[in-house]
Amino acid sequence: MEHLGHESAETLRTFGGEPNDVTLRASRPQSLIITIFGAFSRSIGGWLPVSTLLTLMGEVGIEDAAVRSALSRFKRRGILLSDRRDGTVGYALSENAWTTFDVGDARVLQRRTPPLDTGWILVAFSIPESARDVRYRLRSRLARVGFAQVGGGLWIAPRALEADVRYIVTVLGVHEYVDIFAAEHVGFGATIDAVRGWWDLESIADQYRAFTDTYEPVGIAYRKRTDIDPGAAFADYTRVLTSWRPLPYIDPGLPREYLPAEWAGDEATGLFYRLHDLLAPVAQNHVRSLVA
Repeated sequence: MEHLGHESAETLRTFGGEPNDVTLRASRPQSLIITIFGAFSRSIGGWLPVSTLLTLMGEVGIEDAAVRSALSRFKRRGILLSDRRDGTVGYALSENAWTTFDVGDARVLQRRTPPLDTGWILVAFSIPESARDVRYRLRSRLARVGFAQVGGGLWIAPRALEADVRYIVTVLGVHEYVDIFAAEHVGFGATIDAVRGWWDLESIADQYRAFTDTYEPVGIAYRKRTDIDPGAAFADYTRVLTSWRPLPYIDPGLPREYLPAEWAGDEATGLFYRLHDLLAPVAQNHVRSLVA
């Protein structure tokens, strides 16, 4: 995706710090911890004992030393806060991390299908060289939520992503540098050709196919089971969700008419929600039982 420039292309390649390999994401301690806190902790107060975290991470195959190292990094970055409750050592979500998860739910867990074409949202910005670190962060965050660079300081996405860019601008505090426009593409080339120049749809489809290839056997296995083991459900769902989390961000949610006739996102999305509906409640109860 050279048209995005070096900084943004690199951001997309790693999906905001996540490895761009489906199976690698699901075995990375940092990614798994983020999933556990995001998916399971908020409904029970946003806090988990260290002993529970070690047990849960052990169920997804991560050793204690790797867990403690990752927790220390999250504490240094202010994502998690060391918090002792009733004599029990644990970690709690920071306020900013909790807000980020709340905002992310609408994207990660929303049952998206290719929408109707309601036009585009354009983001134009001009940030002085003296604040180029802010400019880099803005570009990186736009790329991470699915925007594509048209040129210079002009970025585009489907109209549905307006809330995402407003949140980014608010978090970064760059209102004075940014303008947002609702737009239509009226010339001169065909819109479908422009869209396929702005986004690398084949790379996005490759990620969807990798997800389907990795987790279709899991879906098949659960169709054959008459009962579900809570620990296994937790481990499987945590890996599935960890692999899935970046995909709704790299996919901007383009209207159907701009996608290939056989869009890999359809099959992957259907698979994710089948596993989500089946395993998420069982996994949540498993975490509750360990905390209790």
